[in-house]
Parts: sequence; structure tokens; C-alpha cells
Amino acid sequence: MSDQELLEQKRQLIDIAELGARKAISRLGLIKDEISQREAYRQFGEGRVKVWVQRKLCNRVKIGERNSKTTYSLIELELLDKLEKMHRLKQ
Repeated sequence: MSDQELLEQKRQLIDIAELGARKAISRLGLIKDEISQREAYRQFGEGRVKVWVQRKLCNRVKIGERNSKTTYSLIELELLDKLEKMHRLKQ
């Protein structure tokens, strides 16, 4: 395995560890894991988020009916974003 491959694996493991730590901190209630649909579309792209929801890779949370706010898990979206960028998630 080349040095370049080792560095890439190291970066990927650090990313995974950071996401795990954020998930644990979120469960403790120290940070918020909720992101609005509008912000999710802005940050990750409307098309990408819609495809992830359609493929059931992330959950769309809507409490109430009609005009109630739609939210997503920020950690889930970040994970899908990283997987897609690492070419581990087929588009």
C-alpha cells in the first residue's frame, strides 16, 4: 500500500471518528442534530437530498401536517455526503 493510500485511509478514519463523536455528543443533548429542509437543500443540494430520501438513505422528519417544518438529521446528511465524495455511495 502506498503512502498516498495510507494518508487517504487515515483521513477517512478521522472523518468517521468525528462523525461518531458528533453523534454521541448529539445524544447527550449538547449539540443539535436537526437541520431544516431549506438549509439541507442549500448545504447539500436539493437534488442530492431528494435522491437520498427517495432511496431511503436518510429520514425526512415532519411532525404535524401541511405547513409544519420538515427536518433531517445533519449527521446522516454529512455521512451520505462523505460517502458520495469517497465514491462509496453510487449516485
